[in-house]
Amino acid sequence: MEKNFLKFTAACVLSLSIFNINVQAQNKERVTFGIDLTDAQEQEMLKEFGVSEDQVTIDRITNEDIIEQLGLDPNDPSNYQGGCYSSSYVKLTDRGGIQVKAKNLTEVTSLMLSNALVTSGVTNAEIIASSPFPVTGTSALSGILKGFEGAKGEELSLENKKTAQEEIEATSDLGEEIGYDEAAKVINDIKTKIIKEAPKNSEEISEIINDVTKDYTIELSEEQKEQIKALMSKINDLDIDYDKVKDTLTNISNQIAEVLKKSGKEIQDSGFLQNILSTLSNFFSSIFNFLKDLFNK
Repeated sequence: MEKNFLKFTAACVLSLSIFNINVQAQNKERVTFGIDLTDAQEQEMLKEFGVSEDQVTIDRITNEDIIEQLGLDPNDPSNYQGGCYSSSYVKLTDRGGIQVKAKNLTEVTSLMLSNALVTSGVTNAEIIASSPFPVTGTSALSGILKGFEGAKGEELSLENKKTAQEEIEATSDLGEEIGYDEAAKVINDIKTKIIKEAPKNSEEISEIINDVTKDYTIELSEEQKEQIKALMSKINDLDIDYDKVKDTLTNISNQIAEVLKKSGKEIQDSGFLQNILSTLSNFFSSIFNFLKDLFNK
């Protein structure tokens, strides 16, 4: 009788263990809170994310987590300044690429995050990055990455994550001067070609930057080009497989174009229109030169 009871108990324990493993394996949703949020603010975030505490695994992000995730210097006092308020919701998907919504982030847009997440190695995921009140959002990437790794059950490359954060910072710097969505387009356009062509040296990287931006209606300064070049050199060193990310990059490019269109902005001339104008200009120039030569005879 006692042996049968022990067998039954062992079977129950084993069944519960398997059940827990299966539940964890199927838990594709993750929430991260900035450690400095109050309980009420956490509930506010859960409501915005459309989930409850018993539906998701929750992590609380500290300055130490941010430093670890982004490979920052733990001895730099500036990395411990300010509170941690940015929060995120991450849901793994089987397809559809990266879909990001952002709210209350003043210096980081959803498009900037999407771009950086490609660099970090994130694939298919639905993401919401937010805060109960306006914050810069410059460290929002760390919470998203921790959430993705937790849901995926594996860590991303630290070098990819460090470069992704540098991409956020470079895009933000550029965005302060030309607009954040415009900056996202510049970085996405150049990065796509860098990943696709895998340039062999810095000269080829410069050629790609000049080639991509030559038809822009905005003019980048040499300093801006150098900052972009330094970033693209690091992205190039990551050896990202173009075939694995091309659909996501195209999707992000389409999202950027739609956002710019809705806001009435355009930073790239239409090649077709430009060719027509160039042809007309050459045509009238030829007529003018012909008449000039005719009357001078």
